[in-house]
Formats: sequence, structure tokens, C-alpha cells
Amino acid sequence: MLIDAERIPQEQKMESAAAQIYAIQAGLELGKKRGKKLIFAKSAMAVLTAAVMVAGILFFNPAQLIPQQGSSIIESSDWGVLEPFKKLAAADIDALTLESAIRNDYVQIVNKSAESNGYKITLNAVLADENKIMLLYTGTTSDGQEVYSVNSVKLTDAATGRDVMEENGNRGGMGAHAEGTIYTWLGKTIFSLDRNKPAPTEVVADFQIASVDPGMLSKPKTGTDLNDMRYSERLKVNFSMDPKFWEQKTETLVVDQPFVIDGQEVKLAEVELSPLSIALKYTISEELQSDWIVRNEIFQKLPYELTTQVGKHEIKVNPNSGSGADDGFISYFSSNVLDHPKSMRLKLNVGTDREKEEYIDILKK
Repeated sequence: MLIDAERIPQEQKMESAAAQIYAIQAGLELGKKRGKKLIFAKSAMAVLTAAVMVAGILFFNPAQLIPQQGSSIIESSDWGVLEPFKKLAAADIDALTLESAIRNDYVQIVNKSAESNGYKITLNAVLADENKIMLLYTGTTSDGQEVYSVNSVKLTDAATGRDVMEENGNRGGMGAHAEGTIYTWLGKTIFSLDRNKPAPTEVVADFQIASVDPGMLSKPKTGTDLNDMRYSERLKVNFSMDPKFWEQKTETLVVDQPFVIDGQEVKLAEVELSPLSIALKYTISEELQSDWIVRNEIFQKLPYELTTQVGKHEIKVNPNSGSGADDGFISYFSSNVLDHPKSMRLKLNVGTDREKEEYIDILKK
């Protein structure tokens, strides 16, 4: 699976599939990072298992189920050669990020291919910042083979052969068939980076395409039996990263704004702004850091409604993952930082701690 489950579900409070997947993503990551905190992993795994059963597919990808939670009302840009990806983005929590990047010419068109024995991969474009690299690619088949998915994507430094992703980093992705065909797959994969390490310059993208024999894709049990699957050889594309991506530095805003969840103080300590993501860092008291039952409950109820103002438009920014930190939690959102928003606001959940809507103003210009 391309996306690791990272957050415990907020079953009583979820308002959309996007928020549900955000919850699933964060729980497993927090449990995974600290083995003795199995409560996180077990809870998230139960929901993830149920999701896999409902999906009924071999390579379950939660992001494929996510509708666009909130979209910009700014007129959509012309995506040019990437226009086929626009429809895919309509179901992508990173749609806002992609739209903003394309509107601001923050995309590297690669358009390089590799093929073998009837399978072909084309790396269409790359986006990056200090924190992540995003690949957009197209997989195709011939000889009647029907594309099931691009089931494996790796990214290595050409000079060292090492994975460019940070040691304990995350890889996420989504994909779908191109409109009107079962022989073409449009995909997106994201690799997290450690911005304290040297940025990669020469990179190798390594893909594998999964397919099924003619007529199999429409059968209801396809994907439940490994014997049905056919796989390409590893298809590799070498390319050079555009230096412009490393010129965009992450801006850190110190907020230090406390609020209350279930009677416990939580502080929005910092917000990191970068072209492809917005990260909200929360801290809790030292006492709560080791109280994993209470910590779990707080984690489920972190606010995830973030809006920005661009010109006269108020834009909803989608949550896409979360994780635990030594002193609290981190929530990650899509980004329209390249549009230079003049304000950014986090809505606090209404509950027992507040009778009306309250907000934290993160950014004001």
C-alpha cells in the first residue's frame, strides 16, 4: 500500500470521507512510532481492516476514496499538458496544492518514459519543496492487458542509490484510470524529505505496473487473488531535479496559542508553511505526554478545519495526514502558500470546552 495509516478515526465527528481517511492515517503512525503504545495501532488497524474489506481490492489505497473536501472558488488554471490529471485531482486531497502550483508555474515537466514487454511508464511531472517530492505519472499496457494500478513506486538518489525519502518518512499516493480507458493509469506519489539533509539533484524514479488479463478487470473478485495479477519489470526513469524547488524555504510561524480539549490544555505552538504542505505543530504538557489514554483521546479531537484568504476568496485547506511527536502532535494540510494568502485561520471544534465557534488566527497580512 502506498499510504501508511496514521491517525485514529473520529467516528462520531467525521463530516467527510477525507476527514475519516485523515483520522485513519494518523493513528497507525503514532502507534508505529512508539511500540509500547499499541492502543493507537490497534484502533487504527481495526478501521483500516474494515475499509479494506469494504473496498474489496488487493492494493487498497485509502486516498482513492477521498472526495475533495473543500475547493478553491478561484477560477481553475489551464493545466496544459497535465490536463488529464485535473479530473484525477478532483478526488485528491492535494488538489488545492496542485492547482496552486500549476497556477504559479511551480511544476517541472519531465515527460520521460521507460518501457518493457508491453508495459510503459511516463513520468509526466515533478513538484517538490524542502519537505516532499511529488511525482505525476502515466502507466500504460498493450497486448490486451488491463491496468490494475501502478502498484510500486520508488525514488532513489542516482549518485548513491539510496532512497531519497527520510529514514522514517512516509510515502503516499493515489491513482485512477484515465477517462474512457482501462489501459492507462494516472498516478501520483509523494515522498517525504528531511530538509536538514542535502537536497537530491539527480534522481531515479522506479515503477512497477500491475495488470490483469483481458476481461478480468470487470470481474468482482479480481484483485483478491494474487494469481490473477501480472507485473511489469521495474521501469526506471532518470531525471534532474529543478533547482527552483530548493530555493523555496519553509517559513516557520511561532503561534504559541493555547486552547482546551476535554479540559486539557493543548497549544498550537508553530505552523510551517511551504509550497506543498502546511504543518501545524501542537504541544501538550509533560504529564500528558506519557498518559497514552488521554493523549489518544486528545489526538482524535484535534481541529482540522483550516481556511486561508486569497484576494476576496476564502479557501478551505484539506487535512491529509497527522503524526505523533515527542511533545505532542503534528497535523499536515494541503497548501496554497504560493498564492500568498493574506490570512490563515484554524477553527476550534465546538464541544464541551466551548459554546460557540472559536478560531486561532495563524496569519494576518
